[in-house]
Amino acid sequence: MGNKTERFILILIVCFACQTQLVAQDDTNTQPLAEVLETLEDRYQVQFNYAQDSIENVVTRVPSEDLTLAEVLAFLEQETDLNFKLSNNFVLVSKRNDIILCGYLLDKDNLSPLENATIQGLSNSTISGDNGFFQLKIQSANEQIVIRYLGYKTITRSYTNFTTDDCANVYLTPFFQSLEEVVIQNYIVKGINKMNDGSYTLNFKDFDILPGLIDADVLQSVQAFPGIQSINETVSNINIRGGTHDQNLILWDNIKMYQSGHFFGLISMYNPQITQKVSLLKNGSDVKYTDGVSGTISMETEKNLNTAFNGNIGINLIDVNGFADVPIGKKSSVQIAARKAISDFLETPTYDKFFDRISQDTELANNTENIINSDQSFDFYDASFRWIYKISDSDELRLNFITVDNELRFDENAILSGDNESRTSSLSQNSIAGALYYNRIWNNKWESTFEAYETDYKLKAINVNIPEEQRFLQENKVSETSLKLNVKHQLMDRLHVNGGYHFVETQVTNLDDVDVPL
Repeated sequence: MGNKTERFILILIVCFACQTQLVAQDDTNTQPLAEVLETLEDRYQVQFNYAQDSIENVVTRVPSEDLTLAEVLAFLEQETDLNFKLSNNFVLVSKRNDIILCGYLLDKDNLSPLENATIQGLSNSTISGDNGFFQLKIQSANEQIVIRYLGYKTITRSYTNFTTDDCANVYLTPFFQSLEEVVIQNYIVKGINKMNDGSYTLNFKDFDILPGLIDADVLQSVQAFPGIQSINETVSNINIRGGTHDQNLILWDNIKMYQSGHFFGLISMYNPQITQKVSLLKNGSDVKYTDGVSGTISMETEKNLNTAFNGNIGINLIDVNGFADVPIGKKSSVQIAARKAISDFLETPTYDKFFDRISQDTELANNTENIINSDQSFDFYDASFRWIYKISDSDELRLNFITVDNELRFDENAILSGDNESRTSSLSQNSIAGALYYNRIWNNKWESTFEAYETDYKLKAINVNIPEEQRFLQENKVSETSLKLNVKHQLMDRLHVNGGYHFVETQVTNLDDVDVPL
């Protein structure tokens, strides 16, 4: 009994495998179309009429018995390059003729022709000519035609939307896409930004040193902005929008400065450790920035209180420098920064190059034949101070002070009547300035600011003439006192009005003196 059962199960498995193989063969193997049509005539009780040469060598898969007659005819059209048209119980089989579509692509708004647009069917594609004309060959009336052109909306049209007797116009609608705003956080290098008002700002807290600089030089960095340059590559001759250096307004915490560099312009005199922010305005400057015909360079110290002590000391091949930020309680802090040239005890190769640069084409390097220069020296220093006191949430008081000095000295030696004569020539340049700043916020609509500063600049040159036993003295002094009151009124969230009064008194003194005139 057990053997019969096992034999019966084995027969069932073999039959099932054979049936599966036959079904798979029906799905994958193809047959001549003539044999398939004979099968379909018996299945659907229809008659296929065709020319023998039209189906010769045509093969296809056998349609599934689950399909209706209409689905079978669509299946055969997809499998073969033939048309199957049903009329009563007769099916006419004919070769498929290629369909040629044509048209003119035009802009819907201005009716201008669109050249090089893409027209794509199921198996063919083309592009439009210079007058917008195109032709496309399709194989079936069921194909969808896709028309694309850059800057225009893509359209999809069926064969029935095209006329067959002539080439009609096809209109494309321009497509406008609103792009999202792109904000550049870092302009040129990290720490440099371009603002909405067209100005540029340089934040030394996040600043990366520019290529070619060994230090974060304030005014050398400004020359990286577009439209800013220096003809002789110094900070004492900066040209903004083609203007001259004296047409620039240079401010340090709103104090007008008349000197800009050490080594007579090779490096900035403003210490980058205490100068935290630099703004460059070269177009449409605020009315409060007077004297800035070409542009304004505004430098600012840190405006926020530091609650922890911060300090450092450094040295390079030019100077030794130090900085300290000392909090005084919870409402006040003092910042001090200073630099001093190291040429008194060490002359480095960098110092020698700088000295050669400032002395070239002068009598310091090329004196007369009978004059010998000796004991040449150059020294500079600067010191900056800022004290800020938050009196209350609405009141703030700030004091600023800066002093800068440059001095060049050398001895001129000659032999006159058998005696050695030696006299000293010198050139000194120094500035000293101080300011008081008070800000008061009265309410959410009114705010006032009072500023007062005194700035003094002095240039002194002594040039000796040993053969003529003369001493020529030149002095240039500028002393300026300023008082400014500014009032701000907030009219609405995005609109405010500024008003104020600015008093400036500037005194300029020039002196030319010869002790033994000819």
